[in-house]
Amino acid sequence: MFNVDEVGHKERLSDSYAQELEDSLLENMVFDAVGYRWGDFEPVDDEFDWDESDNFISDNRDKYIVFRVGLPFEPVGGGDFRVGGEGTPAWLENSLSNPELKPEYGEFLSAVANRYKNDIDMWWVGEEVNMGGDGLSWEEQKEWVKRQVELIREVDSSANIAVSFGSWESYHEAIPSNAIHEIAGAQELISEGVDFDCLAIEYHYGTLQDGGIDDLKEALSDLEAVGKKIFIWEVFYPGGTDSAYEENWDWEYPPQGGYTEEWQAEQLYETLKLAYEDTMIIGINLFHFQDITYDEIDPTDWEAGWRCYAGLLESDGTPKEAYIRVRDYWREVIGK
Repeated sequence: MFNVDEVGHKERLSDSYAQELEDSLLENMVFDAVGYRWGDFEPVDDEFDWDESDNFISDNRDKYIVFRVGLPFEPVGGGDFRVGGEGTPAWLENSLSNPELKPEYGEFLSAVANRYKNDIDMWWVGEEVNMGGDGLSWEEQKEWVKRQVELIREVDSSANIAVSFGSWESYHEAIPSNAIHEIAGAQELISEGVDFDCLAIEYHYGTLQDGGIDDLKEALSDLEAVGKKIFIWEVFYPGGTDSAYEENWDWEYPPQGGYTEEWQAEQLYETLKLAYEDTMIIGINLFHFQDITYDEIDPTDWEAGWRCYAGLLESDGTPKEAYIRVRDYWREVIGK
């Protein structure tokens, strides 16, 4: 599986040249992922709207479909995961103290699994969750993950299920935010009988983790010792910076030579090559296809630094070195 994510800026691909480049890169890729909010499916209690998801399934039957199943909450600023997001339908109080929340969510997830059990190649349970603030505790998050896996298994005992979970500061004190290997958490789920097949992970080496490709190889080796397949659902490497705004950016680990397009291209190439050649890694998603500008994001936003430079294309659609390296390697892999 191999995919490139536009990260909410697909409308920017309306430029015919950028769209042509994306289509060329995605040619022969066999992975697509989709995530829907609960309220989109069930706007009225026990009345489901399947039109959009049915169309997605119909349009992508030739691809490996990954279906993301998230909690009825939304991640908010600072990485906290907070009750009260937009994902829960308006007819239900979105609060952990509401005794109807979990059973209603269970009915919803069972309905989704029953409808698409013959169409989904991998169910992806969990979200990017950092505990703390108004977020969940590890025990609370773990129970949500366990229950979602159980509900899918009840519908389809042979389902392929991936799980992901964030870096809980009170639980993994030594692991930085967005850490690649949540080994202790995965082993705990296994010891408690949670029947999952794959770990869905993200990594941001050079921005939120120190090191480069050698460190990544070592971390993946540690993670693979858990005995589960790996789905890398998010990876990016910035191809530049703007020093005037760096003090606003939450970047702790710049590479020795700084963030350059050459560094970005090399890291992406080596990461893709590693993922393709490692039999334990079943898929990878490159995060951000096209750069954005400060017209689209406040330069003082802590995410502006990487969002403005992490694409494979310049903001005007011009291919960067990273695009060329990824494209050429993928052509080599598929024999074109």
